[in-house]
Amino acid sequence: MSMNSSPPGSIRHEPFLKTVIWGFLAGLLGGVTMLLTMALLRLVLGWPTPTELIFDRLFPLLTVEFFIGSLVKAGGYTPLKLQGIYGALTGQLVVAAIGGVIYGLYRRRKSRDAEQGGQALFDGRGLFLIVPSVLAATVLFVLLLWPTLITNYRGFPPSTARIIAALEMLISFSVCGFGIMFFFGLLKRPRRQPVESEADEPALRSMVLRRFLALGMGTVIAMSLGGILRRLYQLGSFSYDGTQYGGPHVQKITPNDEFYQVTKNLVDPSIARGVWRLDIVGQVETPRVFSFGEIAAMPAVEQETTLLCISYGIGSGLCSNAIWKGVPLPTLLALVKPKPDVTRVLFRAADGYYETFRFEKAMEPTTLVAYEMNGEPLPQRHGFPLRMIVPGLYGEKNPKWLTRIELLNEADARLHRRHGCGFYKEQGWGREGDVIPTHSRIDAPQVLGDHFAEPFQVGRPVELRGMAFGGDRGISKVEISDDGGETWNDAEINKPGTKISWSLWRYNWTPDEEGDAELVVRGTDGEGELQISDYRDQVPDGATGLHHVKARVERA
Repeated sequence: MSMNSSPPGSIRHEPFLKTVIWGFLAGLLGGVTMLLTMALLRLVLGWPTPTELIFDRLFPLLTVEFFIGSLVKAGGYTPLKLQGIYGALTGQLVVAAIGGVIYGLYRRRKSRDAEQGGQALFDGRGLFLIVPSVLAATVLFVLLLWPTLITNYRGFPPSTARIIAALEMLISFSVCGFGIMFFFGLLKRPRRQPVESEADEPALRSMVLRRFLALGMGTVIAMSLGGILRRLYQLGSFSYDGTQYGGPHVQKITPNDEFYQVTKNLVDPSIARGVWRLDIVGQVETPRVFSFGEIAAMPAVEQETTLLCISYGIGSGLCSNAIWKGVPLPTLLALVKPKPDVTRVLFRAADGYYETFRFEKAMEPTTLVAYEMNGEPLPQRHGFPLRMIVPGLYGEKNPKWLTRIELLNEADARLHRRHGCGFYKEQGWGREGDVIPTHSRIDAPQVLGDHFAEPFQVGRPVELRGMAFGGDRGISKVEISDDGGETWNDAEINKPGTKISWSLWRYNWTPDEEGDAELVVRGTDGEGELQISDYRDQVPDGATGLHHVKARVERA
């Protein structure tokens, strides 16, 4: 008898390499099933995926320099998001595959110890590994992601959202664990099989059928996952994130579908107004929970307000103007009776976003909790059903999909400052403050980069048009220079704004000589302060400087 052969009637155990292969495949199939579960819960119920929660947990911990460098390398925010998705999906499958290998080796060792060869699909001994592993992973992720568990894309209150997020992870990890058990049971030798029965045709057919079934099920699950991911992509922010508003068509009031757009999300919340609530808690005498109907029934105001992103570059389009309707925040806060020592207000949103600013700013009458935009309910991508409008502060201070307002005293504020006082602030944006400096821009004729799209002609007048915005200080004057800023002439403010909205201007310019010219615009705010002329990049404190546009003048 060969030393490598087994005696008649003995149990032949799966070779080590085959165990690793079957475990790896079982892990992959279990991982794909887990991803399908996550995608279904996200699409149908709006439950956040661990991928999104991990992103929100890690993003504020990155430095702004690292983030901008990554964005540049990726070629934009959308490619960076997609790279993150691909990396997360791949990483989860790799972890699941490793888990499958560990499970396979565990089963092999237990089988050798018990001299029992192949096992049933669900082996009791396997549960001693899977169940503790699933529970441990869930507890670990809940602890690590605790600050972001308030995320719920249907708008459930933070306390309920935390339970849902923890349940999502328990369900998804359980699907992965039991999926590994199930698929490993199909892929491995189907039953206790002595060596002499190895050539038994029925046993061989059974083994082939079970492996074919496992791979076929995996294929169907993978195809289903692909279909749901495509649907999520269609619903995602990829088509509109980074939308800018500028150029010759600029109107005083920006249409809703053209309003500039920046979002951190892969798929923005789709709030169910029936379950949505707004909690106002913290340093208040009477904490309250408001339904949308209760807020909509309160005395409302309409106000024209311009929003400008901290990423606005000189002459860019991350700035828009709308008429907002809602309840002044001071009116809402009066109902909960803030305590005398309140210093700051913390806002939390359905997508896990958070932001703070001074209590004094919250108590200004123009600080608004808005539910209408240009006479229509807030569009989903702009914060339905409720968002903040905070004149004079960058767009990041105007959170959308609002779910909770917390009033903080100085001790609370110090605690939050240690953990960051805003989603982007924690990353390093706005280190020198959140107040918007005065900006102005040339929109027409068409501008491409730093020059006009078409040349001008000597002696032929042309109308220049653009906007000027002074934060919450208004605009009192706009000036134009056609010699690079050496001399200035007053432009006409033909569509003046309010203190908290932009103004549109125009200027009739007649080139008087052939060659190159450099046109520059500058604004003066309502307090008489001239626009800052020194250039500063928008990263990380917001841009300053004047908009320069080169013109080519030709003879008629």
